[in-house]
Amino acid sequence: MRKPISLRWRLLVPLIITAIITSALLYFTMRQVTKQAVQATQEALLEKAVTSILEQTRFTENNVEIDLPYNIFTMLGAISEDKVYYRVDLDGLFLTGYEDLRLKNLTVDNEYIFFSSTIFRGVKLRQATVQQLFLVNGKSRLIQITVAQTQLFQEAILRDMSRNAGVIGISFFGFALLVALLATRSFLRPINSLAGTVSRRGAHDLRPVKGPTPPELMPLVLSLNGFISRLTGTLRQTETFIAEAAHHIRTPLSLVKSESQLALRKSKSSENRKHLHNIIESVDMSIRSAGQLLDHALVLYRSEKIDEKRLDLAVVVQHVADNLQPAADLKDIIIKTEIINNGDIFVMADRVLLEVALRNMLDNAIKYSNPDQLIFVKMVLDQNFVRIIVLDNGRGIKGVKTKGIHKRFKRGSNVDDVIGSGLGLAIISEICIILGGSFILKNNKGVGACAILQLPVC
Repeated sequence: MRKPISLRWRLLVPLIITAIITSALLYFTMRQVTKQAVQATQEALLEKAVTSILEQTRFTENNVEIDLPYNIFTMLGAISEDKVYYRVDLDGLFLTGYEDLRLKNLTVDNEYIFFSSTIFRGVKLRQATVQQLFLVNGKSRLIQITVAQTQLFQEAILRDMSRNAGVIGISFFGFALLVALLATRSFLRPINSLAGTVSRRGAHDLRPVKGPTPPELMPLVLSLNGFISRLTGTLRQTETFIAEAAHHIRTPLSLVKSESQLALRKSKSSENRKHLHNIIESVDMSIRSAGQLLDHALVLYRSEKIDEKRLDLAVVVQHVADNLQPAADLKDIIIKTEIINNGDIFVMADRVLLEVALRNMLDNAIKYSNPDQLIFVKMVLDQNFVRIIVLDNGRGIKGVKTKGIHKRFKRGSNVDDVIGSGLGLAIISEICIILGGSFILKNNKGVGACAILQLPVC
């Protein structure tokens, strides 16, 4: 399959080719105009020379007298180092000048000055030839005069002009190339701006693309927004299905758990009680998974419609801690909150998402802590960020492979005996991305784990 050509090259190549052709035309045009101007000047001087010689030609009864105008020859020879040659013929016979200078064959009735180029003694000449009939003693006599000059000066001017024209052509090409690059960059700027707008979005930002867009890009933007709309609809259907499925699963599971607990109280057989315990444990795991699936669906939904508000962090943390204290009381665990830095701490965040993240952090701390322990929740202000630190005295993560532990349905290798779904840390990590924060899970200095949620303050 042929590799597609980029838009940049599609624009640059025609512009560069046009610049090259224009520069070449400019060069050859300037050179040709200069050549014609210099040649016209030389021909004017040669014409003046032959007409001056013709004017100074007189016929007597038996002789021809020619008074050569040396001032004209001096003027022609003064131009650079050019040499001047002449020849005068009478009735086709050499009369004076340079005999080896070839004459141009002209018709008898040709009375105009004829210009031509020739090679004389290995040097290129430009010559002017004129002829005229004189009536002497009733007899026609034809005199033919040729004046030629070398073209060294013309060639020197052409070389200088060609060099200057080359400099001008190259400069023009450079300027045209710069203009082509700037024009291409300006043409591609809306495309790059559109690409930057889309690429800067987060993984869960499915808002329509808006902003000033050139009319030529509107079909692309409309198609992109249509795709985003269809994708958003599909995701909402999926999230709705997951939420409804989790809700419908959790309701009958709660009933199964209640009936199993009732049957456990009435059962006398140790074997039946063991089976009932296994059922209750499996139901608890399923209920927990369904609850976290609901949380995960909520996070995905809220990520599209974030309701950011200025929140008092201490109030939110205390509210979550109070809600989870009954679950902690079942294991005789006490949750203590503490603000290390004096003063109120405010964050700009979605309260629902922040509470979901804090609830999962505290839920993990309660779940993996031993009975009759303390869980500390500390809020530490560090310049433009606040760290919410949850410390427990549980089993910790020492010696546990933490690679990929933040992914969905991934759990540590030391918690197989504890009910869990592997969604808690994934939910916290996704909320951190949405709120512009970060999450770290590490070992406590003593025993247990240390979970740190860092958020920007406002």
